[in-house]
Amino acid sequence: MKHKSIVFILIFLLLNSFSFAEEKVDLGQIVITPYRYEESLTKITSGFTVITSEEIKNSNAGNIAETLKSIPGITVRDWYGNGAKAAVDMGGFGEQAALNVLVLVDGRRVNDVDLSGVDWKQIPLFQVDRIEVIHGGSGAVLYGDNASGGVINIITKKGSGESKINLETEYGSYDMNKQRLSLDGEIDNKFSYWLSGGHESTHGYRHNTFDKDTDFASKFIYDFNDILAIRFNSGFHTSNYGMPGSLYQDDINQYGRKHARYGEDHTNNKDYYFVTGIKGNFPNFGNFDLDFSYRQKDTDSYFLTSELDTLKNKTETFGVTSKYTLNNSIFGRNNKFITGIDFYRSLYNSQTLYYSRTASILERELNQYANINKNSFGSYLQNEFSIFEKLVLVGGYRYEFARYTFGYHDNDLHGWGASPDQDKKVRPGMQAFNFGLAYTYKDDSNIFFNAGKSFRFPEVDEFTFIDANYQKQLDIDLKPQSSINYQLGLRHTLSKHIKGSLSLFRMNVRDEIYLNAQDFLSGNYWTGRNENYDKTIHEGIEAALDTKLNDWATLFGNYTFTNAYFNGGQYKNNKIPLVPHHKGSVGLRFILPKNITFSIVGSYVGERYFLNDQANDYSQLNGYMVADTNLSWRHKGLTLTFGVNNLFNKQYSENAGVKVDDGVKFYYPNPERNFILKATCEF
Repeated sequence: MKHKSIVFILIFLLLNSFSFAEEKVDLGQIVITPYRYEESLTKITSGFTVITSEEIKNSNAGNIAETLKSIPGITVRDWYGNGAKAAVDMGGFGEQAALNVLVLVDGRRVNDVDLSGVDWKQIPLFQVDRIEVIHGGSGAVLYGDNASGGVINIITKKGSGESKINLETEYGSYDMNKQRLSLDGEIDNKFSYWLSGGHESTHGYRHNTFDKDTDFASKFIYDFNDILAIRFNSGFHTSNYGMPGSLYQDDINQYGRKHARYGEDHTNNKDYYFVTGIKGNFPNFGNFDLDFSYRQKDTDSYFLTSELDTLKNKTETFGVTSKYTLNNSIFGRNNKFITGIDFYRSLYNSQTLYYSRTASILERELNQYANINKNSFGSYLQNEFSIFEKLVLVGGYRYEFARYTFGYHDNDLHGWGASPDQDKKVRPGMQAFNFGLAYTYKDDSNIFFNAGKSFRFPEVDEFTFIDANYQKQLDIDLKPQSSINYQLGLRHTLSKHIKGSLSLFRMNVRDEIYLNAQDFLSGNYWTGRNENYDKTIHEGIEAALDTKLNDWATLFGNYTFTNAYFNGGQYKNNKIPLVPHHKGSVGLRFILPKNITFSIVGSYVGERYFLNDQANDYSQLNGYMVADTNLSWRHKGLTLTFGVNNLFNKQYSENAGVKVDDGVKFYYPNPERNFILKATCEF
């Protein structure tokens, strides 16, 4: 690995060796929505990344999670290599990463209330206009729970201009194929519409890593006049994917990396939502937004090979969100104020069906069921004040409480003794605050500082555990997690050809929630138990640089250093598993004659400890570097793209762990070299 590190260092030195004539770029006019209203990048007091529609088109990414892999400060672990199950880590939270990143779609929360985290394929990449990433915990004031490591807001497309039809088809390795169709446009500058539908499928790199998805979506916006507008969004997503399980080294030696220990285990998902809202824009009196949302997700998991009980989960989520924004002047200085209320009600129903080889799926008897309701209510306010023309002060506060109502019953079909019925309530409350400064020292560059507090409530199934007598218990003493966050950064445009960013961050986390698999060894718990760490520290550096070498070549790269460790308790000074110290990407993009574009991107992820190895007793999982490349040609409304992923055929695993009882390591192998061919036509 040493030679790869040297190559990285040389590339970044090369990035800094070019010099060009000074030419200003008005970076401050880039409009984004980190504060639940539009703002220019130079006034943002935290690290921020935007993935544009053009960048999405120029990548080989097949889903949203894959677009995030080359972003500084983000590590993605794809379990099966097809995007069906992936975890996105911001800030170095390791195993619990998916629960410490808040994911929004057009401002609507899409994190599941259970341990399943986020379904990254519920919104196909075809529907995405751009992705906005807030680094660090500053987003907790405006967005609340789960925003400890950061916030990812997926902005979907909307109709504009004359009516257009967009067709897309894609084929690739492992029998991958996709077909997409969309229609969008605008009528009389008042009514915009966007409709899309699509299907995709793949057999997957490994056996039983098949994935089949079907999607439909719509977005309608009607402006009655300059004051009043209404909107309606909806979506429907179904997926069916295999769960091959992990592989031990003996499995790989005997059967190869494509083997599946569980050849029949699979999951069926059905997910649909709608959002309707109204917006009022009242001159001199501010803007008011009110949204109502509903989402239902059904997940049925069948463990036919591993011979575990069948799980059927259903979650209904009702949301009411309101916000009021006022843009005015105080003492002759610009001032922006926002306040609002977020209410979500989630009804979680889980059924466990007794497994028997002699019974069909329909004949299996109900063994356990749980009905858990989670209501969350958050209110917030934040103010952005221009102390001077180029110095902005941002401050905000949020209070949020959650109420869990548990109902659990066991029919004891296994004959292990019925678990006690659980009918209890938990009502935790948490606060978040944020203080930030941004100074624009030239038109397109700024320095920023941010300090604040973020939090995360336990997920509904983190409260439960199975004791030594195989009985399910409820731990109502599990505490919410909180962290104090600091961030200092710089966004700088040296010239028309060079721009970059650098930020330092530190999170002092208290009561971080994790699964203590070591409890399994103690004999007190059958599968381990979710507990609170004493204290943890997450700190590091995020840097990015974009250099235009000439009119036809661009060199870009980024680097992240993360140091996540325990700061107390039995694991004091140990590293948090699955968090690499070093991560980086570097790439070249060439704009060639005849509307041809060629790009190559290399990504490196360093060594990290295996899942479950909080004690750091075992060797680390190897780091890896992979390269992706693509070639595209555009002519009028037609675009053809040929891409190669993992160009040098690297064998690696983004995710791996160790069994706490015997120290045997297990792996989730990622795909080797594979290809895509995509055609997009707009008319």
